[in-house]
Amino acid sequence: MAPKFELRNGQKMPKIALGTYLSHGQDLFNVVDKALSVGYRSFDTAKYYENEKELGDALKELLPRYDLKIEDVFITTKIFPYSGENALELMTKDINQSLENLGRQYLDLVLIHYPRPLDTGDKDSRNAMYRKESWLALEKLHADSKVLSIGVSNYEICHIEEMRDYLTIDPAVNQVEYHPHFQRKELREYCQINNILFQAFSPLGRGNKTLLNDSTMVRIANTHQTSVAVIILAWIMRGKNGVVAKTTSGDRAGENFKSVTLKLTDDEFARINELDLATPYVEDRGWEVL
Repeated sequence: MAPKFELRNGQKMPKIALGTYLSHGQDLFNVVDKALSVGYRSFDTAKYYENEKELGDALKELLPRYDLKIEDVFITTKIFPYSGENALELMTKDINQSLENLGRQYLDLVLIHYPRPLDTGDKDSRNAMYRKESWLALEKLHADSKVLSIGVSNYEICHIEEMRDYLTIDPAVNQVEYHPHFQRKELREYCQINNILFQAFSPLGRGNKTLLNDSTMVRIANTHQTSVAVIILAWIMRGKNGVVAKTTSGDRAGENFKSVTLKLTDDEFARINELDLATPYVEDRGWEVL
């Protein structure tokens, strides 16, 4: 099984999750099957991915094969902020739909997916209001025990600091792009100081060749007779960060899970720490959002 972090409310969360972005149909079913077989107990989805029901159906069929119940896996979903004035109504509807899709009585973790709604621009002056109303709606559903932990994704320090004026529950998690070429030191240290779990998405830069062919990491991978992907995932977790490792391949899911037991030396860890290029490799640009 994957080792776990303890979130600020005492809830235990596996350090590595299987990401399901762009996973559908038989591919999703097969990768979930492989993931469960090797030890994954955390799965990451989102409303935007349009695969919650497929994930829920796969888990319903597969969990009994491994003598597991739905409560034995940690499920994260993500919801964009809402534009308009009916955030609580919309959030309640979406959470109830997620519960039905995933076959759960509660969700382990729900994140505000991005610091603005899908239908506004980065510089829309209303974004802060939309974030506030959506967060307060999420707090209400947490109070109703439909969600155990709540957090954010793609949020910068300014977005989290802004929340201090209205929140009653601090975010438990901030999920952002993070890998050796984009190390987000200031944001990561802020999250750690404020007891917000820093969780990486796109840890392999969506397969970016500059990252995966980095000569330093290639040499370290060769030393351990493994892949650069496994080295990156092990480096992320050694730094006390969570990680969502997305793949549609069962073989790669199994390979990625080897990162849980791979032990980097102090020197290897330090050498990877020196590779920061301050370069994002995916399209998300939370720091551009007002």
